[in-house]
Amino acid sequence: MEGEPRPIDPAGNLYLSGAFAPVDDELDLVDLPVAGKIPEDLRGVYLRNGPNAKFPPLGSYTYPLDGDGMIHGVWLADGHARYRNRYVLTKGLQAEIRAHRALWGGIMTPAAPSPELAGPDQDPGGDKLLPGINIIRHAHRFLALAEGTPPYEMTEELATRGRYDFAGALPLGMCAHPKIDPASGEMILFRYGLEEPYLTWAVVGADGRVTRPPEVIAEIDRGYMIHDFLITEDYLVLVINPATFDLARAAQGAGPLAWEPERGTRIAVVPRKDDRGKIRWIEAGAFWCWHYANGWQEGGEIVTCFPWWSHLSLGVPGAAPATRSLARARIDPAAGSFRLEVLDERPTEFPRVDDRRQGRPTRYATFLHATPQALEHRTYDELFRLDLVKGTIAVHRFPGQAIGEAVFAPKAGRSEEEAGYILTFATDLATLQSTFVILDAEDFSAAPVAVVKLPRRVPLGLHGNWLPAQS
Repeated sequence: MEGEPRPIDPAGNLYLSGAFAPVDDELDLVDLPVAGKIPEDLRGVYLRNGPNAKFPPLGSYTYPLDGDGMIHGVWLADGHARYRNRYVLTKGLQAEIRAHRALWGGIMTPAAPSPELAGPDQDPGGDKLLPGINIIRHAHRFLALAEGTPPYEMTEELATRGRYDFAGALPLGMCAHPKIDPASGEMILFRYGLEEPYLTWAVVGADGRVTRPPEVIAEIDRGYMIHDFLITEDYLVLVINPATFDLARAAQGAGPLAWEPERGTRIAVVPRKDDRGKIRWIEAGAFWCWHYANGWQEGGEIVTCFPWWSHLSLGVPGAAPATRSLARARIDPAAGSFRLEVLDERPTEFPRVDDRRQGRPTRYATFLHATPQALEHRTYDELFRLDLVKGTIAVHRFPGQAIGEAVFAPKAGRSEEEAGYILTFATDLATLQSTFVILDAEDFSAAPVAVVKLPRRVPLGLHGNWLPAQS
């Protein structure tokens, strides 16, 4: 490629080395060793997606938005565990495997190969898709997700089926954090774009068919980075923080992403049903949020809990480190108000709740917390379980380890919000050995009920889900 960016040195990039370093091989192992006892009622699979660059990246590597998707799975049944990991074999990754090197530049240093190198069978636009952020199951399909591009469908055993656009109904793609309504089974999603349409939302029915085609939110006139959003029983809520994309900046050699606090934050409260009126817009001061624990309605207000960031620093040249806190917000659509309350000033991220409570009042939320020692490694080493009723935080510590997003798995036959297990990957920073940890959510600070020794290090990654076995 003429003018091709040079490969970066993985050893010089924090997110390509140590506990973050990619793994290249794909393994299958059964009857993994277990300390403790895997609960008999845990039957299903925990799948987690994350960036895992197959080859040294070209020009730049922006974690967690760059990197090939790799899914790690731990299947549990009858007290036993097995493990499998697989790449998401996109068309772009297949071309790079044929070439034995990276062909596309990083998100902040965009570059594309010649048609001869890319091959005739590529994804639309000739871009390399990067479905390495999340993996979900909906309507019996397993979908590996990225930011604003079509997902890739996987089999239950993690073979790649190919790009999936919902029978042509979502040709431009979807977000990485769709919400599945526990009552209707609908999947509500949004998509932001760097070009028009800049922001849309849509609904996929429980049967997997698009029931509400993409609807443009016309008030948005430029590309904004929006990673996550909220639903309630009646609304979806899009919090539009002032992280903007500008392709003209990229054409001039600057980064395409900028933080513009003077724009403030705009919140779109969108009725999910046509008979409930138009979008309500609310103004707030500039802040950043990656992930929301949940959202629900209390009286006339919408309540959410989330890790608050003072600003976005990822991918923004010269950005200072952000201050962080654990916050609760109350949004009043009728009054047009946004009220923020700091619950804890320690840095947290990756909030999760019992997904059966999605869009409904929530008492408990689990967060990752970084102690000062972990912050030095850009990792997390404690779990916080926030009780929003009592205002207390229970802690489970992982000294000397780096942990990933912790998901909730319900106990069989129980519907109480705290009746379940907390599942996460943990990596010993001294040995780089990974384990799969099972905690009892009803005795959160106690020793794990089971620790599954994994056959390899699982790189620190992003999002996953517990998918119970289906009859």
